[in-house]
Amino acid sequence: MTSRITGIPKDLILKTYYEKNTEFVVSNALERGKRSDILFGVEGYIINYELNNRYSLATIIRNDNYLDKVKIDISSKNYTYNNMPMAIQINLNNFNHLNKKNEIEVFKSRDENGVVENVKWEKFHLSFLKAYKKYKKGLKLTKLDKEMLILRLRKIEEIEKIAEGDEELMEVANELKRLSLDINTVGQYDEAEEMEKMMNSLREEGEMKGIKKGANNEKKSIAKNLLKIGIPKESIMQATGLNETQIARLM
Repeated sequence: MTSRITGIPKDLILKTYYEKNTEFVVSNALERGKRSDILFGVEGYIINYELNNRYSLATIIRNDNYLDKVKIDISSKNYTYNNMPMAIQINLNNFNHLNKKNEIEVFKSRDENGVVENVKWEKFHLSFLKAYKKYKKGLKLTKLDKEMLILRLRKIEEIEKIAEGDEELMEVANELKRLSLDINTVGQYDEAEEMEKMMNSLREEGEMKGIKKGANNEKKSIAKNLLKIGIPKESIMQATGLNETQIARLM
């Protein structure tokens, strides 16, 4: 799946894969207890997967902050620019992001003419919804569609049906079936799901007011709520357009 999304050769991933410590120093309240969903390395790359259930400004900012931490961690090591690993974040979303036509959205550091400033990081967004709609309509699924559906569907019978005939996917389906029968794993999943629901509710309360109108007082309301949940001032300034003095008055 990583190879299909990023273009990194599959053999390189299989031969040089290694796990990374997913814990970085906590910098704000929102990140308390936060870990990357998946963080691993292969030769020349550090790859971060994030599974995002709902679209929210806080989710985008949080994931951007995490990618920044990965980049900072890389730059703190004794690399030259030429041998420095590339930081890649892959967002698997349960929503459509910006461009609803493309299967994979790619974000890089570009100028207004499309020239890439820094080739050492990339961010990808993929939507589970597109694959799920194809599945429900009975349309032909790509290998990437099937991989995404296996990660998202909850009924083992559906997962096994999608994986049927593909040895790699059947291995994943069998492992998921084993985990689904493990009471400890199920308990951890339920607890994490409830926490996610609570955090989504808090984020929505802090963000959704006035986003459509964008009036200054509504921006302040958004900023105030983002401050409450620990979003850094710099990120709030960028997201709302408010300056540092205006943010300070809200604290």
